[in-house]
Amino acid sequence: MKAVLALAALALTLSACTEQDMCIYRATQDVKEAERRIDTLQGNIARGYAVHTSQEQVTVTGVCYRENGDPYECPKTEWKRVERPVAIDVGDQRQQMRALKARLPAMRTAAAQATAQCRQTYPE
Repeated sequence: MKAVLALAALALTLSACTEQDMCIYRATQDVKEAERRIDTLQGNIARGYAVHTSQEQVTVTGVCYRENGDPYECPKTEWKRVERPVAIDVGDQRQQMRALKARLPAMRTAAAQATAQCRQTYPE
């Protein structure tokens, strides 16, 4: 049931996007990804380590119900988000950040040109 609702929500969201919106979204993805990566690198450098996030299964005691409606304790599997510190080479992280920051102006210029082309190709 949840999957059906999620698919319906996704379809509704996508149907609200115009061709121009989708074109601009695609045109700006590289810049947004580079900016996110820079933010991540800055956080790593400031902390001195990276954070690895994963999902792990855990078994918890839950309440189940018999056919007659009587409750009883039973094991249930849930997913838990776990964050762990990961060692980094701060010098390498700084070098990656400098390289991305150096490329970002050209990426922004290309994205602006592509966005203008999207607006011209798909006027609203």
